[in-house]
Amino acid sequence: MIHPDAQQVFLLSDYFHQVATAMLEYIQNNKECVGKDEERNKLYDKQIELLELAGEINMWGTTLVFEDVQEALTGLGTITTEVKKSIKKALAVHNAINIAASIVELGTAIILKDPKLIATKVIAAGKAVGIQK
Repeated sequence: MIHPDAQQVFLLSDYFHQVATAMLEYIQNNKECVGKDEERNKLYDKQIELLELAGEINMWGTTLVFEDVQEALTGLGTITTEVKKSIKKALAVHNAINIAASIVELGTAIILKDPKLIATKVIAAGKAVGIQK
């Protein structure tokens, strides 16, 4: 079985609509040839059936579009979840680098034997690991 995409279904719907429009033009341009009201009414009924079919096919196309959108949203949800995981990992690495940098700065202050700098770097290292003053 062939599975048309939404664009193909909309195109088919448009073709049915064009046929119905051409049928209406034929009826209006050839009223003298289509003499009886009964015959004309049958042609109008067929034209209406074609328009209804075009509308129904159009609805199938709309359903296909919504299915495509749903698939895309599901994929987007998966991608979003993966991006959030990656961001958490990146933030953890960033925090680890900040902690390591603070410890190196504290070690430098200790090597320099500067009490004021040591105190400043202890506070900074505490903040880096999540300890507030």
